[in-house]
Amino acid sequence: MVTVSTTEASWEKSIQFSKTYPEVFHTLGLHPHEAATWRSCHNRLKTLLEKRHASCVAVGEIGLDFYYQRAQREHQLEALHGQLELACQVGLPVILHCRDAFSEMFSALTHHQVRGIFHCFTGNAEQAKQAVDLGFYISFSGILTFKNAQTIREAAKVLPLNRVLLETDCPFLAPEPFRGKPNEPSLLPYTAQRLAQELGVSEEEIARQTTENAKKLFGVE
Repeated sequence: MVTVSTTEASWEKSIQFSKTYPEVFHTLGLHPHEAATWRSCHNRLKTLLEKRHASCVAVGEIGLDFYYQRAQREHQLEALHGQLELACQVGLPVILHCRDAFSEMFSALTHHQVRGIFHCFTGNAEQAKQAVDLGFYISFSGILTFKNAQTIREAAKVLPLNRVLLETDCPFLAPEPFRGKPNEPSLLPYTAQRLAQELGVSEEEIARQTTENAKKLFGVE
């Protein structure tokens, strides 16, 4: 499992959790909702990443969210570029949050030689292909099973399976038929099942390939 940090307060908790449970890896990053705090905490994040525990596998969750805009756009862009640069320096992939900001995200990525994931993907087929062309993986959550998510399912159909990942985003986005309830890793097979149906492959193949993809990206066994 990979537990993902989103705030400065969560960084030390994630580190300690991984130390307590060796089967759980972690990431360190500042979510775009928290971008206003970037200037006050970026030195600490830099230090934690440079001296990171072996269970730290990515910089994230970072990105842009122009849907909620809980932080000003200029603050989000500053935090994004700063963390992309940190990822380059320490040689880790990034976990990207991107909502209503694909053009700005693609523009930012052209300035940094990074790899990683578009997490909890909510874009269309063309945006998915553009992300893959930049060398990124696309990760699908329980949203893939929602009745109103046909655009996302169409995006999944245009991707090579060796660039696809699955995730929970728990406790959010539980798949059907558990939508609206707290999500957890045990529900991931429901998302895998829907992806298999859409792609016309077996659930076993989805499980095998997405697991292989995750291990390759994060450098774990």
